[in-house]
Amino acid sequence: MGTSVVDKKSGRLLFEIKKVGQRELLCKGGKGGRGNYEFRNPQRTTPEFAQPGLPGEKKEVILNLKLIANYGLIGLPNTGKSSLLNELTAASAKVANYPFTTLEPNLGVLDGRVIADIPGLIEGASAGKGLGIKFLKHIEKVGLLLYTVSLESDDPVRDYQTVRNELEKYNPELLEKKEIILLTKSDLLDKKDLENKLKLMKKFKKEIFPISIHDWDSISKLKEHITP
Repeated sequence: MGTSVVDKKSGRLLFEIKKVGQRELLCKGGKGGRGNYEFRNPQRTTPEFAQPGLPGEKKEVILNLKLIANYGLIGLPNTGKSSLLNELTAASAKVANYPFTTLEPNLGVLDGRVIADIPGLIEGASAGKGLGIKFLKHIEKVGLLLYTVSLESDDPVRDYQTVRNELEKYNPELLEKKEIILLTKSDLLDKKDLENKLKLMKKFKKEIFPISIHDWDSISKLKEHITP
């Protein structure tokens, strides 16, 4: 599910697989020919010729899979997306203290809802830099975007805007999706510094959650907020 089938020559979307067991006609088969049995007559009881069938349609297509998820964790590299996915779900995504540890989207399930951990985006991702547009397409199928902004950053406002700018360049409709800002690694800041960075982010008028994988209360609060 989530696979779109595109005509390679025209770029036209032919159809999209939206449900299990869905059947679609991609190419029509050619008209069948007639076998030698059809040409028999009293004088020619066993004809040694037949009529060949006509060729069917041919198409070159692109199969483009976009993950279908309820929530998408997005942000710059090394902002704690995979660690957060592991805490929110039973996933066991690779975690390390360096950029681009996530090379493919990781999935986890929280109360029957799928969370996708999208590999880190960098400035220029919409033009193919870093892991580029290979994973931006998956965000199109996500219901709620969870922007992860590390509180280790000297400029969380810039980090948040960088990711949003790349989404806008790729597909402006992505900015219309419902979103929550997660200020990750909140355990690394003292109360005053945390409050200062919260004030900076409040100008975007979005829901904001300071969160840390070492603060179970913050994890629980987020779970309660995003699950019905």
